[in-house]
Amino acid sequence: MAVLFYLKRLWSIVKLLALFLRELVLSSFAVIRHIIRPRLAMRPGIFAYETALTSDFEVTLLSCLICLTPGTLTLEVSGDGQTLYIHAMDIADAGELSRQIRGTFEKAIMEVTRS
Repeated sequence: MAVLFYLKRLWSIVKLLALFLRELVLSSFAVIRHIIRPRLAMRPGIFAYETALTSDFEVTLLSCLICLTPGTLTLEVSGDGQTLYIHAMDIADAGELSRQIRGTFEKAIMEVTRS
């Protein structure tokens, strides 16, 4: 039974790493596209992201994953750890970007830490 628990956790970690690598590659290509365009049509901005993560480790991991993804940067985490202020190179819709973070990184972190 304990072996199954550890295998499930290991699988969740592998999925988180694969997700990060996929996001790293996709965002790198997006940044390259913005760089080589003759006309930059970017809308950089800062938005507040409310997280459902509770522990310092989870929030720190999310913040690091966001910072390591090209085109985004976590500027600050609120004192209670529930709000991250994120700068994005191109924000068409902050709500959509929040949903993307919630559905990818945040969900994968919860699978790793709460399974």
